[in-house]
Amino acid sequence: MKVMGSAILFFEAIVLGLSIPISVVIYETSKSLTLWVTFLLMLLCILAIGGVRHDRRSAITTGLVVQIAIIIAGYWVGPLVFPGILFLLVWGLAIVLSKKVDEAKIAQAEATQETL
Repeated sequence: MKVMGSAILFFEAIVLGLSIPISVVIYETSKSLTLWVTFLLMLLCILAIGGVRHDRRSAITTGLVVQIAIIIAGYWVGPLVFPGILFLLVWGLAIVLSKKVDEAKIAQAEATQETL
């Protein structure tokens, strides 16, 4: 979860930055509002990378809080809803896959113990 979670949050920060021109030009959202909200969310993503470096439970919680914050910010800056929902789905997939990887590591460690 540490590596996947960090990568997801890093790429999400990039996608949020790329949503600024879409918000301002196409959706005609206030430029200052869009910049403030988006930059704060990008900062939140970057700071949350440190939160996913701890145990699995805190990593999952940190990522979910970030995803929900981005979806809620979509109330003020409309184009943030789509990346928020998309990355929430990717986050859910990362949770499932990381659990399978952890189970496989445990099974491999047990198999190694049996052969010794």
